[in-house]
Amino acid sequence: MTLDEFWNHIKKSKRKDPDAHAEKLTARLSKLHSDEVLDFGNWWHLMMCEAYNWNLWGAAYIINGGCSDDGFEYFCRWLILQGRDVFQAAVTNPDTLADVVDPDEEFTECECYPTMDAWFAATGVKQDDAGYNALGAAEKARHPNQPRYPELGEGWDFDDDDEIQKRLPRLAELYLDGDD
Repeated sequence: MTLDEFWNHIKKSKRKDPDAHAEKLTARLSKLHSDEVLDFGNWWHLMMCEAYNWNLWGAAYIINGGCSDDGFEYFCRWLILQGRDVFQAAVTNPDTLADVVDPDEEFTECECYPTMDAWFAATGVKQDDAGYNALGAAEKARHPNQPRYPELGEGWDFDDDDEIQKRLPRLAELYLDGDD
């Protein structure tokens, strides 16, 4: 599967609601051969690695009113579901998310696992300990050199309004009171 095909699957399954989008994407992927599902998963992982940086985490923190490790992962999953253009713009400059997010939404995240869910559906393997081990072995066999998330290095204080305004001025305008 090419990177263009990866993004096409996301585009073709697009729904306004992220959970409905993830569900439609999983259904679409489950019709593929299991190796193609694993290839999709490899691209998904590479996009997660690409999004893994402090400035994007800061944007997620501002947008969601806080952001734990898991919350950032769910935010990055939501971001991938927004499609190639939104994703690439946000990875390059997280402040572009001001064009996409709705400050009235409570959370901008999606706890979804389209590759895992689609692989189990495509293979008929049971979702139990043995099944998860089989999925892990299949992923490792198909993509043995999949990278880990990059080291983040030194972070910055997401609660520092001056720093937020400096790094993410458009998001600060949407989410900060201005009275502080």
